[in-house]
Amino acid sequence: MGASLAFEAALDRYARQNYILLNYHVHIPQPDPMVNPSTLERQKFYGVRSSPSYFVDGDSDGGGGSADMAKSIYERKVEPAIEKHLTAAPEAAIKLRATHSGSTVKVKASVSNVKSKSDKLRLQIALVEDTVRYNGENGNRFHEMVVRSLAVAPAQAQGFALRPGKGGSFEYTFDVAKAAADAKAHLEDYETNTRKGAYTFRKKKHEIAAGNLSVVAFVQNEATRKILQAVYVKVPGGKAGT
Repeated sequence: MGASLAFEAALDRYARQNYILLNYHVHIPQPDPMVNPSTLERQKFYGVRSSPSYFVDGDSDGGGGSADMAKSIYERKVEPAIEKHLTAAPEAAIKLRATHSGSTVKVKASVSNVKSKSDKLRLQIALVEDTVRYNGENGNRFHEMVVRSLAVAPAQAQGFALRPGKGGSFEYTFDVAKAAADAKAHLEDYETNTRKGAYTFRKKKHEIAAGNLSVVAFVQNEATRKILQAVYVKVPGGKAGT
């Protein structure tokens, strides 16, 4: 809980254009009702085997602790890491727009001024719920910037591949109702097959609240995990399906 509180505290300390938090829930150390297929794929990408695990601009770290350790974690790990990376110039530019209609969120993103010549660059687009209220095993009742879905390119891989040193324009439509249904299906499969009926969630948190959505886009070098640039936009209000 200490690490969660420390990273969430930075949301109040830093402007959103300077610090963007993404919270990927996984079934570690206990089953988690906010897990979905997208967060499981990111768990594989980062090779996460313990929780909490966190990455700042691709640099990994870990270690949690109780709530009374949050101040120490923030001062020793979170703030220094953010301040360090704020001094580095972005290596790409991203323009991002999101619109909400019914149960869909339509996203348009354009990438330019890409400095890296790596052939492992990818634009990721995440649909995020700003705050989810749930009293977790660690006592944390409010979970910030919960990733609900990631854009999947036509080739069925998360995100969009970029050519070395090149940008591009991309569009993606999130079906919010489908994202919620996919999360629910995963949680039910986890109960039935992964845990063989020996575990039942006291409450499944697959539903996605209307008017509480944001979109984050970031360019990442998948070879080094380094983030070249990231941007955040709040999705205009509307009614999303659940």
